[in-house]
Amino acid sequence: MPKPNYFSAHLTILRIFGLWSYDDSESRSSSSPKSFLYSVYQATLLFTFAYLFTVLEIIELRFSWAKFDDFISNVCYAIVHTMACLKISLILARASDIRKIINSFENGPFQIRPGEKTDEEYRLVSQRVRRTEKLLKIYFTIGTSVVINGLLCPLYVSSDSTSHETRVKNFTTEPDRGLISGDDNEIVSRKLPYMSYFPFDVGVTPYYELAYVYQGISLMTLSPIIVTTDVLYGSILLHIATQLGILARTLISVRSIGANRLLRYDLYKSHGNGWKFDDGEIFSRKRLDVEIYRLLKNCVAHHRAIISLAENMEEIFSTLVLLQFLSNLVIMCFPLFQITSSLLVADAACFCDWYEFSSAKMRRALLSIVQRSQRPLRLTVAKFATLSRETYLKVVQGSASYFMFLRKMHRANDDDEQ
Repeated sequence: MPKPNYFSAHLTILRIFGLWSYDDSESRSSSSPKSFLYSVYQATLLFTFAYLFTVLEIIELRFSWAKFDDFISNVCYAIVHTMACLKISLILARASDIRKIINSFENGPFQIRPGEKTDEEYRLVSQRVRRTEKLLKIYFTIGTSVVINGLLCPLYVSSDSTSHETRVKNFTTEPDRGLISGDDNEIVSRKLPYMSYFPFDVGVTPYYELAYVYQGISLMTLSPIIVTTDVLYGSILLHIATQLGILARTLISVRSIGANRLLRYDLYKSHGNGWKFDDGEIFSRKRLDVEIYRLLKNCVAHHRAIISLAENMEEIFSTLVLLQFLSNLVIMCFPLFQITSSLLVADAACFCDWYEFSSAKMRRALLSIVQRSQRPLRLTVAKFATLSRETYLKVVQGSASYFMFLRKMHRANDDDEQ
């Protein structure tokens, strides 16, 4: 039974784009040439094509203020990319803590151990791994397609389009400028994919081509980072829900699991000795109680590990979730999650034939799970609100209100110009 690779696809993409450095176990030494070269690559890539690009977009807001449509478009892109840079900073700052969470699935209490976990548990975990990888491919494809389409727009839009034209700053006071041909003084419009400030004339060759390539590399860097970090967060939540489901399945079948384990153990001991069952009582009630109590202790430990993991997620990612709400409401549909599955654990404990337990310590172990499960596990948006469907609907309603406000301002601006 091979061990599933929970987040291999996510971490590969993050490493390509400079967000997942080599740790001691991978590079044997934090000062190794491999680690040093990656640090240089990481700093160069993220500073040049993420942070600097976003700063240039923000500076451009000063020059697009006069045109309402251009200004709103630039503000939207600047907000998304600013939030992306803040996400990058948070992930780099909390890299060791995030690595511990991921390692808890790969090598910690939630890993699949042959002989200890059932085939059903392995099937559930493998199914979730395939689902998260599929979601990553879908969102990655959509994000890349959107970026490529934006980069190709200047190649097929008409010259009278409302898309951004290249403009000269620090060299002339004219708001727009084209390239004048040598024969008939015809003005040829040259457009960049996104509005961004450059301290040189991007209306002439080769500066236009260099600016075009720079914007393309920057967007092809930011888009995978945004998508992968969002999907990674949602994947961890999905695996937490899977662990709660596994715990519930174990509790509701604790008696049959204990009996089956004792039966397999007895069959293993008697293998080759010609031993046969003499009566219907395969093993004593005392042995069964001991095995059930051992399973319940494992369930308590498993439940505590899930709670600890959820609390670590809350502590690390609550600010990141706030940025997620602010930067991209559409992508929020995927990581939107409220861990109400913990209530299923209490229900499973109530239906596990607890009334047949002969030992008080067995009932106490089960009661501890029921009591803690009465409080659902919740994640918050930087402590401001609970991450739930209701909160998401309020954000969507607020977005609609701001849209109507901006639309009204736009109409008023058009009336003033007329």
